[in-house]
Amino acid sequence: MEAQALDNVVDTDILVIGGGIGGHTFAITAKEKAPALKVTVVEKARAGKTGPSALVGGRYDGFLPERDDFDLYFRSRVEEADYLCDQEKIEDNLRWAGDVFRSLERWGAKFARTGEGDYQRPLSRGTTRGMLLENGGVPLMNALNNYAGSIGVQFLNRIMVTDLLSNEEGVVGAVGFGVRDGDFYVFRSKVTVLATGMTRFKTIQPGHRNDTGDGYAMAYRAGAEVAGFDSTHHNTYGARMEFGPGNNLYVGLGAFFLNVKGERFMHKYHPELAERADFVWLAPSFCIERMEHRAPPIYLDMRHFTPDKIETLWKAVPYAMMKYERAGVLKNNKFVELIEYTPEGPRPMPSGVLTNRNYESRNLPGLFAVGDVTSQKGGGGLSAAAISGVIAGAFAAEKASGNSRVRIDGKQVEAHKQACLAPLKRDDGMEPDHIILALQEAIHPYYVGIIRHERRLTKALEEVAQIRDSLVPLLHAYDFHYLMSANEVRSMVLCAEMFLRSALERKESRLGCLREDYRELDNVNWLRYIHLKRDNGKMKVWSEEVPVEKYKLKPKREKCLHPFWKRVEELGYSTLVEE
Repeated sequence: MEAQALDNVVDTDILVIGGGIGGHTFAITAKEKAPALKVTVVEKARAGKTGPSALVGGRYDGFLPERDDFDLYFRSRVEEADYLCDQEKIEDNLRWAGDVFRSLERWGAKFARTGEGDYQRPLSRGTTRGMLLENGGVPLMNALNNYAGSIGVQFLNRIMVTDLLSNEEGVVGAVGFGVRDGDFYVFRSKVTVLATGMTRFKTIQPGHRNDTGDGYAMAYRAGAEVAGFDSTHHNTYGARMEFGPGNNLYVGLGAFFLNVKGERFMHKYHPELAERADFVWLAPSFCIERMEHRAPPIYLDMRHFTPDKIETLWKAVPYAMMKYERAGVLKNNKFVELIEYTPEGPRPMPSGVLTNRNYESRNLPGLFAVGDVTSQKGGGGLSAAAISGVIAGAFAAEKASGNSRVRIDGKQVEAHKQACLAPLKRDDGMEPDHIILALQEAIHPYYVGIIRHERRLTKALEEVAQIRDSLVPLLHAYDFHYLMSANEVRSMVLCAEMFLRSALERKESRLGCLREDYRELDNVNWLRYIHLKRDNGKMKVWSEEVPVEKYKLKPKREKCLHPFWKRVEELGYSTLVEE
């Protein structure tokens, strides 16, 4: 069966899957580089209106070459990654940062300025500074979306892409369905880019619910090599209400955390940065407070914020501030209540498709990945997504301009169609929400994802395998909205398996991989990436050495107690989870 015989075949030169900042900067760059190319962005919600890009915490972690110290930023990013990073990509990120920032302004993005006309650059986590978005991420994404449309980028909204199409030459498109009408689509493209973000396994936070690892899953199923799922970062968020975003900005402005006794505690774990410590210190510190019976609850305290700090929050995260007002937490522009906080569940990061320096897949030609769906990138957050989109967009435009028309296998299309529509065809079965809850119960406990042990990781993997084999085949969808949720579940269960298998493979403590049974940071044996690939229907797991010998910064080849575990022991606190 030829693809031409199918309904809803969309031919395009470049297919962009995902409508966040990475997808937009990729599409804009490709279109500006090669105006004759047809560039199509497909988004399961509405491009520019959903996900972390639109609901970001008001901060763009940008490097400005005219005023920032290159060596400081470079070293801080390498050290924050515990050398588990591609230093060439970090260098590229910083080299491109200034031009990308100026392009964002040219495309309509607005950044807050002081009365003297300088960019507002408040403190946040870590030692470097970024820029403050004017009125948050919504105006930023509106500007990029409007500009992209004005230069001829095509947007197809409310279509969920579920699987990639490939042949012996590489990736040649994708398939998906309309989440409102159920129409099935075939996308035929010379170049395809994943800009679908990460997964947080459906937390309550706004902007996170659509991040369900769809790109991870479709890349894995297509045979792409993926990596980094062991290196999870765990942010902290409101425990009872969806107050986010803005955590980075809150702590930068001086918010602090209190345990159940009303005591500040982060300065004990990280005396230098306290609440501004990176993810790999913050969430684990919450866990130790729990293990020492000083939590839960833990509270975020902003009651001491002065009017100038309140004004900054209104400027950067107005949607969060409106929620605080509606809930009665903010009255007359003053925080009057504490906000209960908790660590989030696993957030695989920096994980995703293994890509070359131009962000094309290492083993699947024609497939690019940008933002949070690519592994070993040059940083995190909005800026890394924007910069990777620009770099990849330039290479992709050149590649698409030289490619001839691609061929699609109709049998492959039909197989993907049957798989993604299967829940809709069942008369009865399991609702997606039930499987999401079972998945969260397996992997969300702090003693699985944050404070790890082989015994608990193995048990969680067994639970996820049971969900995969016994529940996912019973997924049932009443309508097209439920069909979207069912396919998201399919992605998240696969991502959970990738996370657990990778976590079991890394037998040391590094970044967000804090093992009770392997407490050493081991630069002798474990300065390695954990890789995954589909192999004859099974998940193949292996590791590859980080090529630090060719990089500028080289760690000491030694084994030592991980700094977090060392600090916990110095404080005399418990280091064993009570099971």
